[in-house]
Amino acid sequence: MTVEITCTEAEFYDVMRESALGRMWLTWHRTNPEFFALFEQFTAEALRRGHKNLSGWLIANRVRWETSIVTKGNDYKISNNFIALFTRLYMVRNPQYVGFFRTKRMKRLKRDVFNPEGATE
Repeated sequence: MTVEITCTEAEFYDVMRESALGRMWLTWHRTNPEFFALFEQFTAEALRRGHKNLSGWLIANRVRWETSIVTKGNDYKISNNFIALFTRLYMVRNPQYVGFFRTKRMKRLKRDVFNPEGATE
């Protein structure tokens, strides 16, 4: 099954504002922009190395590893509930990689731009 996404990043953020989980994620994302920069960097590295798909958890845990173990600086205490939202943001920003991260319907979102049918909070 091919997943298509036609929303812009601004529209994605609007969808996030509709649900409690999305609002919590937006607040965390605004407070910790470095996390997503590293998420994008490590995803791009995986793509360059030829991966066709990966888990968002793998990328998020690499960010955790790099910021907790390898470098001195801020550890990212990211809620596991946010990881799926970062995978969606990555694919919204990079529509040529839609499907790189597999998505399932998120019941805690009022609308899910990747799996719109039946999403409720």
